[in-house]
Amino acid sequence: MVVIKIGGALIAKNFDNVINDIAEIYLNKKDKYKLVIVHGGGPQINEILRKMNKEPKYFKTPSGYETRYTDQEAIEVAIMALAGKNNKRLVESMQKLNVNAFGFSGIDGGIIEAKRKDKILVLIDNKRIMKRGEFSGKVINAKNKVLNFLLENDFLPVIASLAKSEDGDIVNVDGDRAASCIAKALNADILISLTDVAGIYRDFEDKNSLIKKITSSNLQNILNTLEGGMKKKAYAALEALDKNLKKVIISSGESKNPISNALEKNTGTVIIND
Repeated sequence: MVVIKIGGALIAKNFDNVINDIAEIYLNKKDKYKLVIVHGGGPQINEILRKMNKEPKYFKTPSGYETRYTDQEAIEVAIMALAGKNNKRLVESMQKLNVNAFGFSGIDGGIIEAKRKDKILVLIDNKRIMKRGEFSGKVINAKNKVLNFLLENDFLPVIASLAKSEDGDIVNVDGDRAASCIAKALNADILISLTDVAGIYRDFEDKNSLIKKITSSNLQNILNTLEGGMKKKAYAALEALDKNLKKVIISSGESKNPISNALEKNTGTVIIND
């Protein structure tokens, strides 16, 4: 059982190769792998906002992460981009290759549950400011009943990273953490996070410093040296490994066969439990 997270940047950059590789595995390696896809869509959210003459809002948090401010307007656009454009284009492309993809978002059936952050603490001019009216959430649980039904009936689930809050609101959630939680719910063996870099570097400026293999405790030790999106991916990987996965692979999705390479050649950074 393999859960694959595809970021919105990758959907924009290497769509055809990713889809073709999924089709190859689904059609010709069914005896070896069962696939579940989780996807994001940050660039597509920004694209739609800008077409509406709205600038995406990002802030630094006191803990050093960059976070999107998802107000009422932004969550409406997130629904369009994630559950609409990205999800249905992924499903369309797979169906054209005879992959029986079934697309939905985490709100459907309440499959992904999250705790809504209705306010977030951010840094503005080095001052801590509380921003309210936030529609993002922290993933806390995923349900497997619908997913298992789809897998047992030879569908390939394609899940947009939106979730249901405690009050039933749609909230935008981190795709890597959504994938981590789904992997746990399915007792998956491997979680692959496809991104637009080769993996985790000891020094991002030094392309010879790619970490090929690392244990969870060693990754924890270097977590604070990582920046931006990679820090979030590493954190989600540690969460996943806490949930008894065999390994997490953070790998570039920009090659011709990115998923096959990660599965069979261990490209990227392979993270295992101690």
